Amino acid sequence: MKPELERGITNLATASFKAFRLCQPAFESHWHYHPELELVYFARGKGVRFIGDAISLYDEGSLFLIGESLPHTFVSYADEQGELVEAYCIQFPPNLLDSFAECKPLAAFFESARCGLSFPNPAAVLVTLLKETVHQTGTAALVRLIELLDRLSNVPEREPILQQAYQRHAVMTGAATRIRTAVDYINTHYQRPVSLQEIAHACHFSPNAFCRWFRQHMGVTFVDYLNKVRLTHVCQLLTATDLPISQIATQAGFDNISTLNRLFQARLGTSPGKYRAGVLRQ
Repeated sequence: MKPELERGITNLATASFKAFRLCQPAFESHWHYHPELELVYFARGKGVRFIGDAISLYDEGSLFLIGESLPHTFVSYADEQGELVEAYCIQFPPNLLDSFAECKPLAAFFESARCGLSFPNPAAVLVTLLKETVHQTGTAALVRLIELLDRLSNVPEREPILQQAYQRHAVMTGAATRIRTAVDYINTHYQRPVSLQEIAHACHFSPNAFCRWFRQHMGVTFVDYLNKVRLTHVCQLLTATDLPISQIATQAGFDNISTLNRLFQARLGTSPGKYRAGVLRQ
């Protein structure tokens, strides 16, 4: 699947970079790239990361630096305890600090991010600086970002995600292509019945082989992932609309409201009605 180009992330008329916090039921697949570098820290939630042609699981506390024009997406799902997923993101152009002679050494660090960088178990000071960059504005935010980038550039434990810089026009191969096919197929068709035979055929597997392969790469079964995608949509509709729960069940792909109620209770520990009431009270 061809990644989508995102434009206009940073508006240089008002700010030289963009920093924000995301807190929502789940992160859905959005295969994209942009000319800015991106720091992303997952404070809550887990799922599957797609960066270039590399696929792996990520967990709470994961920190990544994604280089310019490097396609990526993060796919998570509704937490079984009903908690929202949370991430902090900072997007900035590669020439952000070019006018500062003191920051010239960071150019090599930014270049290495073309392969994507992972920072296992980031130190508390890094997480604090990242969050402060998001919460501050103006000069205070810029100062914290510069310190954060300088500290990150000196972290010896950082790990490249790709063996070489990603060629955006290269074709994804092997498991990466099939995983993207499976995830995109589910995200496109979850609002209707999706059989094991159907998705296995779309990914060129036998049903049994698909089940084993999907769980190996995604960490969950196909049915579990499909239901989590549907429950994520349910949570979004419960939060953003006043649609009847029976209608929400149908729109999310559940065959009846009883199935929704049973799975919702099992995964989130409450009923759809109580979940909506709790959101409205917040």
